[in-house]
Amino acid sequence: MMEDNNYHEFINICCTACGHRIDVPVYCGNRFCPICSPARLSRVRKRMDFLIKNITPVRGYGLKFLTLTIPNQKDLPTMARFILKAFRKLRQRAYWKHCVLGGVFVLEITGTPGNWHVHIHAAIHAMYMDYTKLMALWRKVSGGRGVWITRIPNSAVVGYLTKYLTKPGTVDSLTQETSDALKGFRLFQPFGTFYAINLTYKQPPSRCQKCGALGTLDLYYNVTGMGDFTFIKWDVYPKKKDSSASQACMGL
Repeated sequence: MMEDNNYHEFINICCTACGHRIDVPVYCGNRFCPICSPARLSRVRKRMDFLIKNITPVRGYGLKFLTLTIPNQKDLPTMARFILKAFRKLRQRAYWKHCVLGGVFVLEITGTPGNWHVHIHAAIHAMYMDYTKLMALWRKVSGGRGVWITRIPNSAVVGYLTKYLTKPGTVDSLTQETSDALKGFRLFQPFGTFYAINLTYKQPPSRCQKCGALGTLDLYYNVTGMGDFTFIKWDVYPKKKDSSASQACMGL
């Protein structure tokens, strides 16, 4: 676990084919941690990329980027539950079902204690949607008036959505508090036809970047869109020594 700002737990793993080693950060419980969250971001990026690439083309339908907001609230968990429930109600409306085949959404958190603001950002596979009707429906199910929708190229979806997952719009000192308040919430979720596509997803095989042996090492240090790097370069904090988690060799 991450105890303070100076230390982070790491485990050293090696490729049994060539002996190449890297230090991998152990998940500290803070989903916004700059040390261990990139691995999570990598997994989500790969899954989202799979969803977008496997959309079945339908004439008259395309990808759209949708943002929904509600008024600020004092309690973050309460607000998160409320906006998720409101979005579920929106997806049950006849107009939504007529226009939208499926999609994927994430939550963005901004604000400070006592004045939280939660957004929903979604990529939806939909036909043309009348803004006035969509606004009226969202206002009816949530009381909010914040609706923004625009076309988005398929190639931009993953970057647009994943940027909200590992960095909340709060000061760094509040990231742990924000993460704790959101415990139990899914910040990334497919729905409709995207849910069916998601069920077919399998974690792609990866290779050791030194010798090319198959394994899962690449999951930790090859993040889509960020180039090739190892977590050794991300080790900005001194490694805390832990006798219970010393070294582990994984068949790669």
